[in-house]
Amino acid sequence: MRLFSVLGFALALALPVFAKDVVYKIDTKKSVVNWTGSKLVGKHNGTLNFKEGTLTLNEKGELKGGEFQVDMKSLTNKDLDGEMKGKLEGHLKSEDFFSVEKNPISSLKFVSVKLKAKGVYAVEANLTIKGKTSPEPVKFDATIEVKNKILTGKAPMNFDRTVYDVRYGSGKFFENLGDKVIKDNIELTVEVVAVP
Repeated sequence: MRLFSVLGFALALALPVFAKDVVYKIDTKKSVVNWTGSKLVGKHNGTLNFKEGTLTLNEKGELKGGEFQVDMKSLTNKDLDGEMKGKLEGHLKSEDFFSVEKNPISSLKFVSVKLKAKGVYAVEANLTIKGKTSPEPVKFDATIEVKNKILTGKAPMNFDRTVYDVRYGSGKFFENLGDKVIKDNIELTVEVVAVP
C-alpha cells in the first residue's frame, strides 16, 4: 500500500498543472469612455457609457484579450451647458454623425495583445461604429493593474471618424467650410474597472 501511495504522489507531482484564464467583467457604473472632438477653432469633450465588456488575463496575470460594447445613446457633452449642450448632443446622435437610433451599439474587439513592459500592452483591435468595421485594426497601448482582485485599466486611443461614414464637416469631403471644418480624428481615453 505504501508503495502505491508513493507512486501516486510521484505521479501527481509529475503531471502538469494547467492554470485557467481569468475573465474580468467590467463594472459599467465605474467604467467610462472619454471623448474629444476638435474643430479648426476649439473642441468639445464628453463621455460614453459601456453596455458590457470583458478583459481576459492568462495564467500569468497578463492581458490576453478583451471585448467591449458601448452604448451610443449615452453620449454626453461635458463642456457646454443648457441649450447649447442639448443641441450638440442631439446633433452628434443624429444622422449627420453617429446615427444612434439606427446604430445604438459600437464595439471594440481585441485581435492582438503583446506585452511591452510590466502592466503595459500593445493592443490591436477591431473597432465597429455605425455597423462598419475598419479594414485595419486600431492600435493603442493599454495599462492594466490588478489589486485585491480588482482590475483597473486605461487606454488612450484615436480613430478617423470618416472610415465609419461619419463625414459631417470633414475637409476631405466638403469644400469651402472655412473655420467650420471639424477634424476627422477623434480622441478617446478608455477607463475601466473590472472584477472576476
